[in-house]
Amino acid sequence: MTEIEKFLNEQFTQVITEDKMGIKCLYKHKEGLVDDGVVFFEFAKKTWSKKPIMSKRQFVIVDCDMTDVLIFLSQYYNITEDDYSTIRNYIVNKSIEKVEDFFKD
Repeated sequence: MTEIEKFLNEQFTQVITEDKMGIKCLYKHKEGLVDDGVVFFEFAKKTWSKKPIMSKRQFVIVDCDMTDVLIFLSQYYNITEDDYSTIRNYIVNKSIEKVEDFFKD
């Protein structure tokens, strides 16, 4: 998994965008060879029971679309659909870190 993590960090740049619907962490390929992967975050509401990722600005993960990123990755490594959830979890955790860094005071 460490080789895959290194490959993702070398090949993709994480970009945070914010709009009225929430926040997106885009995984942009540095050379533009594949479409962006996206992790969607939505503003948390007080009545939600899901645990937000931050205390001051509260967001929850809504969706994660990494199809093109995973297909691109499978061209270089011998991964199967069974590996996708592990890789997707790594991507989501990195996205959470990036969002927290983005809003750090």
